[in-house]
Amino acid sequence: TKESLLMLNIYHIETSNYVNGHGNRFVLWLQGCDLECQGCWNKETWSFEKNILKSVEEVFSEIQESNNLDGVTFSGGEPFLQAGELSKLAKKIKTYTNLSLQIFTGFELHELREQNQKELLKYTDILVAGRFDNTKKNNNQKVYILNNNVPIWDFNNSDVEIEIDDNNHIKITGYPTSHLINELKGI
Repeated sequence: TKESLLMLNIYHIETSNYVNGHGNRFVLWLQGCDLECQGCWNKETWSFEKNILKSVEEVFSEIQESNNLDGVTFSGGEPFLQAGELSKLAKKIKTYTNLSLQIFTGFELHELREQNQKELLKYTDILVAGRFDNTKKNNNQKVYILNNNVPIWDFNNSDVEIEIDDNNHIKITGYPTSHLINELKGI
């Protein structure tokens, strides 16, 4: 089918994460962003070069195989730049699971006007929106509760989760300061 030919361009997938929304989350970081937000610590996600390509079906299968999840989070890069395919994934999540869906975007809510962006918003429970700026309160981002039937997530822009794999590769998620990142690189 045509749907199976379209792919999500992914930077990274975390199958269990506790700092990118309420509870245990499956987090999908998308590849590609042209907003160039002030103080972005995820600049490696800016490039639109193909990174990890997966179909909606492949990602949905991974979500279904993950254990004890409370929800799914889309981050980036910029998720709304891949809203067409993400809205298909979001529809599957909301149709076939009881998981909440949270999205981090650099766009302001009023900027999300394209049809596929509106479609993605339709399935979103919590939206964290606004150009990231680490010099402003809450990093200049606002939380929108779009579905009152999900647990309220207390936005905390100081939570950090650090994962070190068997090869000593470090993955940092949440809101690390540049000081913390530099200290970890020095270890």
